[in-house]
Amino acid sequence: MSAAVTTHRHIASHTSLRGHVRRATGRDHNPLCRPLDRAYSRLVAGTVLMVLAGFVLAAVAAVLTYRAETQDAQEVARHRHVVTAVTTGPAQSDDPRAGSVGERAPARWTYPVGPGLGYVPVPDGTVTGTAVSARLDDAGQPAGAPKSNELVVADAVLVGLGVVLVLGFGTEGWFALRRRRLDRWAERSWECAWEQVEPRWSGRRQGPGCR
Repeated sequence: MSAAVTTHRHIASHTSLRGHVRRATGRDHNPLCRPLDRAYSRLVAGTVLMVLAGFVLAAVAAVLTYRAETQDAQEVARHRHVVTAVTTGPAQSDDPRAGSVGERAPARWTYPVGPGLGYVPVPDGTVTGTAVSARLDDAGQPAGAPKSNELVVADAVLVGLGVVLVLGFGTEGWFALRRRRLDRWAERSWECAWEQVEPRWSGRRQGPGCR
């Protein structure tokens, strides 16, 4: 009996996607189609729709992230001003533990709000007295550059991939859970059918039947 159950459990699994859609929407009028087959086809069609919806949501999330970060970068750029600074000391390596890697050097510069002093990013090996470009904020203090378009694109792609992975795992879990329930339904159906058919050829007295 277990072999028969295993053999016939998922006869709908060999149906094409188009066939599943027809069966799920009630357009398959095959008299041999069981409620179990329709339920499985609805599961397959629903899973496909969820996967497609996941890709759409991922694309929307990526586009929204790109637009938001692009606007932020443009806003930051409006408050950044490039001036020429002169180093007053040798370059020093940044501390990697502080979250930055590179070299900085003490420098002085002139800005509309007055002269300024501070540390600015410089190329490796910059010596004292070198003229370098410094990026300042509206208050005339050294400030970081706005996020580049490459980083914005990378963030948008990561967000899109994250949405795909989260929704993909969720869809996979839902499919597995639902299919397991259909498996149990199939096993009960075949056991019930076997109890009705087996006594006819074995001569065994038929039991009370399935409920």
